[in-house]
Amino acid sequence: ADTSPSTFLAALRSDLRIRVLSRPDPRTLVFELVGVDASFANALRRIMIAEIPTVALEYIYMWNNTGLIHDEVLSHRLGLVPLNVDPRLFDEYGLDVDENGEAAATDRNTVVFRLNVACGRNEREDERLERKMEERWRNEGLVRGLDPKKANKGGEQEEGSGSSKKKKSKNKKNKKGKAKNEEGAKEEDEEEVEEEDEEALEPSVMGLSIADKAASHAAVHAASNANVGTTIAIDEPSRPFTKHIYTHHLLWCPQGDQLERFPLHNDDATTTTTTTTTSIGGIRPIHEDILLAKLRPGQVIELEAHARKGTGKDHAKFSPVATASYRLMPQIEITRPIYDDDAEELVNWFEPGVFSLLPIPSDAEGEDAGHRVKAAVSNPYACTMSRNFMRHPVLKERIKMSRIPNHFIFEVESVGMMAPGVIVAEALKVLKEKCERVVGLADESLAAMMGGV
Repeated sequence: ADTSPSTFLAALRSDLRIRVLSRPDPRTLVFELVGVDASFANALRRIMIAEIPTVALEYIYMWNNTGLIHDEVLSHRLGLVPLNVDPRLFDEYGLDVDENGEAAATDRNTVVFRLNVACGRNEREDERLERKMEERWRNEGLVRGLDPKKANKGGEQEEGSGSSKKKKSKNKKNKKGKAKNEEGAKEEDEEEVEEEDEEALEPSVMGLSIADKAASHAAVHAASNANVGTTIAIDEPSRPFTKHIYTHHLLWCPQGDQLERFPLHNDDATTTTTTTTTSIGGIRPIHEDILLAKLRPGQVIELEAHARKGTGKDHAKFSPVATASYRLMPQIEITRPIYDDDAEELVNWFEPGVFSLLPIPSDAEGEDAGHRVKAAVSNPYACTMSRNFMRHPVLKERIKMSRIPNHFIFEVESVGMMAPGVIVAEALKVLKEKCERVVGLADESLAAMMGGV
């Protein structure tokens, strides 16, 4: 066989094919790559994992942390929070320098966040404290990517306190008549709601203990408030008040013209939580309900975090994919016909989704005569190469299973800062740059050799 470079490139151009197979969700892409060898496929996979630049929190300036989590652990947790920042819109750190020639942080290479939270003695005091701090950071020009009150369109959800005001409480005030004061009416309403919730709960192995009640209440209200989009934490009434700090407490500090380049409420942008997707813009964490820390009364966390571009080969937090894997395309051949009961067992038990049953006409002749159905390969993509059929004495003699060496099925799951299709395109660009660099080095080496001669 001709192994010259020109022949190889010609075969690559004629045989190379990329086809999208499915998009199970907006962050997952399944496609097939045909006409290349394993080295090309593996290079593409490794580039997607480790060489596509993204933006993540790199430097944490801890001003005050009296919580239980140590500074180093909290910094590490913050670094792993995926950010909704398109890295293609930012420069590499080090391109901009100051008057001394040293690398300088600018609005083109750095994104700044702050975390200023404190825990009150109880829920009411914590609400007052949070309102006061919210007014303070709004006056300082800080921005929160997701406003749970606006997301709920009514302000029913409380932020970070690990509890949720019950909509039923407010709806029942008109039914109860006039109360002596608003505070007393609110307490009575909450008691009635708790009683109704307890009646609706199913008995548990713990006998509806305090912990069971707390967990069940959280599950009930999570289901009833599915459109809120924030996590409801579990708190036991007997414990001291606990404040839960989530990623939506991170405040974005726009620098330079970043607020103009990344407007806050963009209809084309969405933020995802475990319960819903909300239309929102700006620079923010991709997931708003990641638990960062827990605080007890009197504890505070104050810090500033700087995010910069990096790649997965430096740290896993910069990797744009959760998974990027491939498998070889199965090749399945039925060497001898499989009929009736054996065919039904193959289709329904041994390899579901791969084979199908073909009805045989009553007037069939030859090998098909006298049989009801026959097995046929219908979807080789669904084959997992389990080879369960090898346990059947008849099937193992009539099926041949192998893999196609130049046909790869990729599955790419994005973390969220870039769509999986964009990640694949960026990986191909990086691979192209690597090839051009090798060609350039080869030309330079050849020119040096020719010059020496």
